[in-house]
Amino acid sequence: MFKRENKVSSQKYIWLIVGFLFLGGLLGFGIGYCLKPKTEIVSTTSLREDTNQYKFIDPLLLVNRSDDNIPTPGYVALQKSIESYIVSQKKANVVTDTSVYFINYKKGGLFTIDPDNQYDPASMLKVVIMIGYLKESDTDPSILNQELTYFPSIAQNLESIPFEDPSKLVVGQTYLVSDLINQMIVNSDNGAMNLLLSHIDNSYLSEIYTEIGLKAPAPGAPYTISPADFSLFFRILYNGTYLSDASSEKALSILSQATFSDGLLAGLPAGTVVAHKFGERVIGSGDQITSVELHDCGIVYANQGPYLLCVMTRGKNLNSLAATIATISKMVYGYVPSS
Repeated sequence: MFKRENKVSSQKYIWLIVGFLFLGGLLGFGIGYCLKPKTEIVSTTSLREDTNQYKFIDPLLLVNRSDDNIPTPGYVALQKSIESYIVSQKKANVVTDTSVYFINYKKGGLFTIDPDNQYDPASMLKVVIMIGYLKESDTDPSILNQELTYFPSIAQNLESIPFEDPSKLVVGQTYLVSDLINQMIVNSDNGAMNLLLSHIDNSYLSEIYTEIGLKAPAPGAPYTISPADFSLFFRILYNGTYLSDASSEKALSILSQATFSDGLLAGLPAGTVVAHKFGERVIGSGDQITSVELHDCGIVYANQGPYLLCVMTRGKNLNSLAATIATISKMVYGYVPSS
């Protein structure tokens, strides 16, 4: 009798211990779940080509993330360093506004600084004109071999705009469309741009903007754009999602030959390949300059992998703005290898 009671008592102790262990496990799981860092679900939106050309496919242009303005953890330190630098430049009255948009194509990740601020894109919109002609050449390659004549009326229009650089085109001379595209991008020649614009339907160019979700410029009206939005043109070129692969390669090859070297290039080691386009706007009356803007955006083909960097600035001195862009470019280049 005594032995039977001892056996029952032992079983009670065993079940009691098991119960405590079970409850302890549940409690530990609950605490661990509550303390576990929660991973934010990032939603994405697909931007697809607005076309009725196809019956069975819906061509993808690019994908945007819901947190594009939130820096990837590995780039928080870089973003803060650049933000501090920009603050110091503002205090020194070097710049009034500076925006940055960055994407690392090899390792992934991004960061932005005031990416939605609006600026006058100026010559950067020449990229869109090039895309328009190359898009047309994908279906009609002969377009690039057409000959256009630089008439006096086009030259006079350029001369009437304050602070515009003179064109290297010769009045009365005929040029191939392909050569004009090169002049327009490589040397940022405004005469070549105006001649190309005079032979392309503006509605055709407007479609390029609307297809990637942007508002198109109205002829003769002021137009502004953010670095986040302008980066879309380089993103569709790099991804080869709007033009054919060959035309996308051609576009970036031409952009890599741009002669402007005072912005992104000035902050990089000699020989670094950059497919980029700068934009410059001088605002003033007569010889009195009240405000200037300088931007440089493109893809840096660094040894550690390609990345997109777009820097837009506003201030009172072009040389100071160029130095600001160069410094930011140098900071990004020096950080990317360790990211």
